[in-house]
Order: sequence, then structure tokens, then C-alpha cells
Amino acid sequence: MIRYYPSFATKNNQITKGTEFLLKGEPYSGKFYYDNDGTAYTGTDPVHGSNLLLQPIKKYPKNSFLSNNFVSTNFAKELTNITPTLKLNLDNLEPTTYYPQPIDSDYQKGYITRYFAKKINQSGYVVEISPSEYVAFTNGEVGYDISFYQVVSILWKITGPLNTQRLSQYDIRAGIIDTNKRLTEAAEPNFVGIDAFIGGDYTKFAKPTS
Repeated sequence: MIRYYPSFATKNNQITKGTEFLLKGEPYSGKFYYDNDGTAYTGTDPVHGSNLLLQPIKKYPKNSFLSNNFVSTNFAKELTNITPTLKLNLDNLEPTTYYPQPIDSDYQKGYITRYFAKKINQSGYVVEISPSEYVAFTNGEVGYDISFYQVVSILWKITGPLNTQRLSQYDIRAGIIDTNKRLTEAAEPNFVGIDAFIGGDYTKFAKPTS
């Protein structure tokens, strides 16, 4: 059912990059609006779009050097059941390199979330880390001094057409390359070095579809 509010009662046509809200338990990126009591919904306004309820992602402000450290409660709980090979070694004195291995359910969703760490003010030192280490970092539970590091998470598209396709005026299929390039460049200002680390390899892990 469409909700109707006078224009002055809503804050329309907002955009989120996937670090503020969850939609059905998954990070949401795209257009949204606030209703008159500050609740967020998908769509540009109460009339246009799917108008699905968005849940704010909980912020963990444990360290002033954390960058983009937003982890949902459900996501953190899921990570407690990860396989032993992904469990974090708390004796590590620096971030541990991790190589994502998307599974069938990831390709069904169409994206994964990638996590990165780097030393403060050192653009050349970027390491891809595991989801468990990202959560441990935000909770201050890693073996190294987090005051020397910052972390970031970005959504990474792995299915769909390689390049954005406009099938009609209202049917636009986001491309893998265009999407991942845009998300990487959006993260660069606050996490200098991520663009160089990706190195233009925007099709990594991708299974393109027609």
C-alpha cells in the first residue's frame, strides 16, 4: 500500500552506497527516502519505487580511525558460524591476506561484499581481509593495534552483463564493470589506495550473463 505524505513531510531522492541500510538482511545501495518520522524506505519518494522498509546498519564507533565500519547484528551473528579455515588468528600482528571464493548462493544474489585494510596515511599498503577479520577489527578483537589501520567494505557485483545495457527507457541493466568501477571510485576518497589495489580488474570473480 502506498503511503501518502505532503511533500514537506518527507525527505525524498536520497542515495546510499550500501553502508547505511539493510534490505531483508543484505546491504542496500540505491535511492531511498525518509518519511515524516525519519524511517527510511526504498524508492525516490512515497509514490515512486518499491517503498520497502530499510533497517539502519549498526555503527561500531570503537576507534576514531575506523573508516566505513558498519556491521549488522545479524551479519555478525552469521560470522560466528564460519568454517574453521576462516576463523581469525588473534595472534596475528598485522592484517591477514584473504582471497574471496564466491559460492553458488553469492552468484544467485549477484554480488559479494569485499573487505580491505590498510595502514593509516599509507595508500600503498592495502590488504584484502576476511569477513571475520573485518568484524573482529570493528570490535577491537584483532591482535594488532587498530589505531594504525583503517578498514572499508564495498559491494562487488559478480553477475549480470559486463557493461550497462539500456533495453528501454525504464529497463536499464547495470553492468559488472561499470558498477564495480563506480563503487571502487566512491570508496577511494576515504580509503586512498583501494583504486590502485583493484587495478582496474572490475570483472574479478564475475560470471557475466547476457
